Amino acid sequence: MKNGKDLVWILDDEWIDHSLETEIFQKNGCEVQVTRSGTLEEDTPLYAPYADGVIVQVGFPCHAGLIEKLDSCRVITASSVGYNTIDVEAATRKGIKVTHVPEFCSEEVSDHTIAHMLTITRRFPAYNKQIREGRWNPMDTLPIKRFSTHTVGLLGFGKIARRVAEKLKPFGVRIVTYAPTAPKEVFAQYSVEAVSFERLLRQSTILSLHVPLRPENRNIISYSELKMMPEGSFIVNTSRGGLINEEDLYQAIVEGHIAGASLDVLQNEPPDPHDPLLHLDGVYVTPHSGYISEHSLAELKTKTCKNIIDGITGRPLIKVLNPEVLDRVRF
Repeated sequence: MKNGKDLVWILDDEWIDHSLETEIFQKNGCEVQVTRSGTLEEDTPLYAPYADGVIVQVGFPCHAGLIEKLDSCRVITASSVGYNTIDVEAATRKGIKVTHVPEFCSEEVSDHTIAHMLTITRRFPAYNKQIREGRWNPMDTLPIKRFSTHTVGLLGFGKIARRVAEKLKPFGVRIVTYAPTAPKEVFAQYSVEAVSFERLLRQSTILSLHVPLRPENRNIISYSELKMMPEGSFIVNTSRGGLINEEDLYQAIVEGHIAGASLDVLQNEPPDPHDPLLHLDGVYVTPHSGYISEHSLAELKTKTCKNIIDGITGRPLIKVLNPEVLDRVRF
């Protein structure tokens, strides 16, 4: 129950330390409670009816059944760029504004994306494996193409993809993108060629994904799309795991059509350790860590807190995902 202060409820299975958020909220007269998925059932009746704002961490499901119990809530914010674990429609029906943090880690994710590109095309995982096995043969991972001869395809051309394009320029690669909603003038600005989805697939020897996980984008890269790509191509995904049909990716790699995949995100996180995709020599995986740096985490937490404080106090929010929701009357 509430003690006269606004209550902020944090739903989080990822971060242990919430001292920065707690300090910010306490300075603004708010109480903070943190719930893990293991205690969600017992915590829900204690906090859900009284929470004025809810923070949802990456991967924590904020479903319709839970949202229906948020009787005092004015704002839900995803503490991330992505917000696919929040049922926005249910929040809209409940009259709760939903927001996220659309900009905090473009530098980190773009760096991570290029690191993945270089790691997989230069065959670092294969070289590392042979060294651990006591072998020393720089020739056993061929073919390796000169990096500047690659055509990098960017599926989507938002802020992160644009930073990737900027950072790839010195490498001399050709860059194409499929981004039908992006302003036409932006392509010339970044020296990127806009192409159709089919041409993106047929021309990209490195395909990098930069689109959100929405229903229309789920499994946007499946077996038929993978087979359109040039033989020996690579897939890089630092966006969301559900964009790729992982069974189809496994099949395309086993068949030898796709040379490898470098993934920061998976359909299931954490994955089943016995997932055969994880054990292919041509696959390199990091644990959804592209956004991580000391600077980005501090920025993310600070902006997340600002979303909640602004939402609770009725100040304008930077990005509302369901703007049709009117401000609720505070009692």
